[in-house]
Amino acid sequence: MAQQLIERYLQVRESFRWRGLGEIPKSALQLKPQFRELDAEVVWGDILGIEPVEDHKLCICGEILQGVAKPTDCKIFESGCTPQNPVGSCMVSDEGACNAYYRYLRHR
Repeated sequence: MAQQLIERYLQVRESFRWRGLGEIPKSALQLKPQFRELDAEVVWGDILGIEPVEDHKLCICGEILQGVAKPTDCKIFESGCTPQNPVGSCMVSDEGACNAYYRYLRHR
């Protein structure tokens, strides 16, 4: 049933810009055109001024997301970037790699 709902309402986007990773073709979904009036990007995009957010120059979240670096390899981990003051996308949410490492693994 879930797959049927996805098929009914969503389609693959041509491209999507992921924080820390950049543009990746066909890597995200969007509402189909017939449901545009329900799409927050369409309805509120102009009002909210949705624009891409660039990662901090010292943030290595892209490398962490790709598995080629650990949070402790980042120069601003724990000093300038914490869950209370997140700088990169990996620290923003509780599920982010840096956030989880900060809370559970940094003192090992």
